[in-house]
Amino acid sequence: MGRHSIPDPEDSSEAGRGAGDERHDAPHADQYPAYDEYDDADYDDDADYDDPDDDAQYDDADYDHGYDDPEPGVAGEHPRDEAGGYPRLEDREAATTAFAATPGTPNRRDWESSEWTGSHRAVTPKRRGVSVGVIVALVTVVVVVGAVIAWRFFGDALSQRSQAGAARCVAGEVAVSVMVDPSIADQITPLADQYNQSAAPVGDKCVKVGVKAADSDAVVNGFSGPWPADLGQQPALWIPASSISEARLEAAAGQKTVSDSRSLVTSPVMLAVRPQLKTALGQRNWGALPGLQSNPTALDGVNLSGWGSLKLALPLTGDADATYLAAEAVASAAAPQGQPATAGSSAIATLRAAQPKLADDKSSTAMDALLDADDPATADVHAVVATEQQIFQRGSQADAKDKLASWLPSGPVAVADYPTVLLAGTWLSQEQISAASEFARFLRKPEALSGLAAAGFRADGTTPPQSDVTDFGSLPAALSVGDSGARATLANLVSTPAQNPAVTVLLDQSMTTDEGGKSRLANVTAALNARLQALPPTSTVGLWTFDGVAGRSEVPMGPLADQIGGTPRSQVLTTNLDGQVASNGGAVSFTTLRLMYPEAVANFREGQPNSVLVITAGPHTDQSLDGPGLQDFIKQTFNQARPVAVNVVDFGADPDRSTWEAVAQTTGGDYQNLNGSAGPELAAALTAALG
Repeated sequence: MGRHSIPDPEDSSEAGRGAGDERHDAPHADQYPAYDEYDDADYDDDADYDDPDDDAQYDDADYDHGYDDPEPGVAGEHPRDEAGGYPRLEDREAATTAFAATPGTPNRRDWESSEWTGSHRAVTPKRRGVSVGVIVALVTVVVVVGAVIAWRFFGDALSQRSQAGAARCVAGEVAVSVMVDPSIADQITPLADQYNQSAAPVGDKCVKVGVKAADSDAVVNGFSGPWPADLGQQPALWIPASSISEARLEAAAGQKTVSDSRSLVTSPVMLAVRPQLKTALGQRNWGALPGLQSNPTALDGVNLSGWGSLKLALPLTGDADATYLAAEAVASAAAPQGQPATAGSSAIATLRAAQPKLADDKSSTAMDALLDADDPATADVHAVVATEQQIFQRGSQADAKDKLASWLPSGPVAVADYPTVLLAGTWLSQEQISAASEFARFLRKPEALSGLAAAGFRADGTTPPQSDVTDFGSLPAALSVGDSGARATLANLVSTPAQNPAVTVLLDQSMTTDEGGKSRLANVTAALNARLQALPPTSTVGLWTFDGVAGRSEVPMGPLADQIGGTPRSQVLTTNLDGQVASNGGAVSFTTLRLMYPEAVANFREGQPNSVLVITAGPHTDQSLDGPGLQDFIKQTFNQARPVAVNVVDFGADPDRSTWEAVAQTTGGDYQNLNGSAGPELAAALTAALG
């Protein structure tokens, strides 16, 4: 038949388009490019369909639906020839359905024995099927596309992994030193190990957090002097037992040393006691403890015959800051109504002076003395200041419940708040600071807090463990004793027991600068009062003041316990300091020191450290005596056999600084310059100067 004739019924479907090796069998095969000739770039999968408004660009009215389909073969064989004609769909279907629908006989002929039709191809009677070439082409396409997708996917993954590998540790490790209180070290150390395994690099360095246990005294002392080698690197993060240690650090090293501080977990301060004593103490508060400690028959009066006075140990090593926090609670309870906690400083001195004498100041030593005694009444220790967490840990030992109980005084509760203190200083790189901050965040994850709670710490969103010695009950409001300056002042009363000095205070009344809502003079007198109250009654103290006109003696020098007009000198000093009012008009500091220094030498007290404490902000305004003149006078008056040191606490940019430094050096005293009076640095300075 002709090329456009209907196939013979016995023609095979394989003789259709694409069959055999001759592409001429397909209509206009030369007008169809091969698969590889199509560029994927011509087909943008999303470009024509992303914008839903695209449909608006095509108006159906622009299309003429009245086109007539051309007759089969009129405009050529191509689906769309030069004349624009299309073959009718039904005509093409007619040609297709003319093929045989049944397979040939089993003895059908192969290509060489097949019948020849009037067309240019041989047709073998077969079941109509899909061309092998089409299948091969489709499989090839699928394989190629799959290979491209896989190549891109794994290529990107390998590239990212390569980049991550290249970025990780290419510059080595960044070591991050973390100091922690010994009471929480066993829990923080494994958390640091977990963090090191999962921490993302900082810059091009891997993070290596190292944890070292250290008492707060060791850390604070390290920052106030040369850093001890046995503590390793200076830390980027410090986790003391309480924020009172942070206040002490700021007093020693400056407030800028701390960049951020937030509580991690908490533990209330209690007394570890024998069960009998817990019942006897009942609902007493912290203010009752100094009296129970100093009265030889105090416990006999609470139905504990033969116990005598309360033997309360106040350890400073391994105590999780419990003694510092208890001292705050005692001072706050002992202070007169409406007065700050520092007004109750003498109660701290009383409590410490009467505590039992032990081999050392370790918490473990005090606990052993409490629990190992056969007779609790005659034991060296009746009670130990400790945190709830420490009592829980000690109570986990066998049979502990028969010997150990926890007693929480009534009233506001002292709390060890375990802050994560991020530090800032020249010893730290930016990578160390960043890594320390990330580790602090890691410690606040729920799984980390759950582990801390299991060890006896209180943490938000966790359940406390079971205990035979403490019930982890609800707590009253937390104790608040004021700003960091007040806390540092009270802490110094504990960490630096007062000496027995002989000192004359020389106070500048012209310190009018407002700092923290009060005049500088008001801040100084409050801090002075707190420290003077902590001095032993045998200390010898006098007070002079000066303004821009003259210097004068306010309280004559003598023992604090002596009477002045029927009132103890200590009370006279307190009343005078409370009544001081800042005044303008200059400061005659040089001439006042020249006036009173010979008197201090004449009244030298043997066996006591003798000194004059000058507190001023300058400048000296009396033209009758200049700096060199004062220095010459002090050199002539100083007596090596009766040494009276001149200690100076100087504020701000005092132009007289060089003079004061020289005077202090000549007499063996110390010069300290402070930026202001509102911070904790003032309390530390007065503690060092007064002894």
